[in-house]
Amino acid sequence: MKKRLMSAAVLVTMLICIFSVGAAAVQEKVSFTRESLDLFIGQSYQLELSDNSVGVTYSSSDPNIVSVNPGGLISALSLGSSVITASDGKGNEAHCSVNVINGESPTGVRIDKQSISLTEGESFTLNATVIPENVYDNRIYYSSSDESVARVDKNGYIKAVKPGVAVITAESASAAVSGKCIVKVSSKSGRNSFSVDINGTLYSIAGEKKVNMLVGLSNSRESLETTTDSNGKFYFDDIVQGTYTLSVYSNNDSKKTIASGQLTVGSYNMSVTCILNDKELVLLYQDENTSTEKARDFNLEKSTLSIEVGKAYDMSFKVVPSGAALPVISGKSSNADVATVDVDGRITGVSEGTAKIVFTSADGKISKSCQVTVTQANSNTFSWIIILLETIIVFLIVMMFMISYKRFLRQKEKDEGLLSDDE
Repeated sequence: MKKRLMSAAVLVTMLICIFSVGAAAVQEKVSFTRESLDLFIGQSYQLELSDNSVGVTYSSSDPNIVSVNPGGLISALSLGSSVITASDGKGNEAHCSVNVINGESPTGVRIDKQSISLTEGESFTLNATVIPENVYDNRIYYSSSDESVARVDKNGYIKAVKPGVAVITAESASAAVSGKCIVKVSSKSGRNSFSVDINGTLYSIAGEKKVNMLVGLSNSRESLETTTDSNGKFYFDDIVQGTYTLSVYSNNDSKKTIASGQLTVGSYNMSVTCILNDKELVLLYQDENTSTEKARDFNLEKSTLSIEVGKAYDMSFKVVPSGAALPVISGKSSNADVATVDVDGRITGVSEGTAKIVFTSADGKISKSCQVTVTQANSNTFSWIIILLETIIVFLIVMMFMISYKRFLRQKEKDEGLLSDDE
């Protein structure tokens, strides 16, 4: 009896140890996306966690210098330094040192491009300036949300690495003031995942449709041409976001431009009305997804998601109010090694674990997140091994039967005198 109790105790102890080790293995540490920052008096900044910790509480080492609310929003109150601590209540903590500096506070950062489209290997230099320019510290610090997609150096030089979307942040000496540029990198071959189609109609100033007219669309990267049909319509397919020159040519000669105008390609397929007035081309265009009512909010189809490694899920968005146009939304993963998200909102499981996917509007005013759990894909390898083993066993049984049967026939023939001993 004592031996049985001792064995049971040992078994329970081993199970407890195993579960304890497993729990310790999956427990994630709390960490901020940045460990230090500078603010001017009166400025605020939203701290972000780089992991998926929930139930985190925040505290300030000196609330008279920097205060922090339950959501991690800090406010600079007076000169000095304070350390903001985030704790998950399990002994894990993250720290961010906040330095409140003196001087004229910058009001903004002006960047020359809010979005650019590059092809793998291409580069672009982003220009950013602090507003006003005569502040005490007008330095700019650049960073990329995903360096595997696009890298940026201290001078704003952007290098496209692989297809995807990255947000380049140009930040002043104060972390509260920054500008953002969305960089969309396309593959060197194949259709771009964030390209659009353009359809247009060309009219004269009198309202007549201009037929058989050569129309061109060009910028520094590409130049396309097409001809209007019998209804004055023209089409351009697979156009990447950016600013283009739309031109109408004389006598179908692309070297002789009658008129031209600037066309900005956005996130949605476009419908363009062009009015040819002497040497002027008036463009009246709109995205097919535009609406007169501005979106106040958007919601995700799912706030929690469980997918297998290698599987993907296309996130859907519901705009508020329902009649408004969906704003340009970019997604970011807290752990790209576990799950990634592309420009179309497709979430892909990479490896087993958890990640938080945050979807943010282009102006940064609306942000929603989805907690993603990636599980190991159900493998059929074990089943195939069983089938293979069963096949081998059956084959061996058949072979053994055939050998035994052949020996039986030989012995029978020998017994009947049909075979000699030598045979």
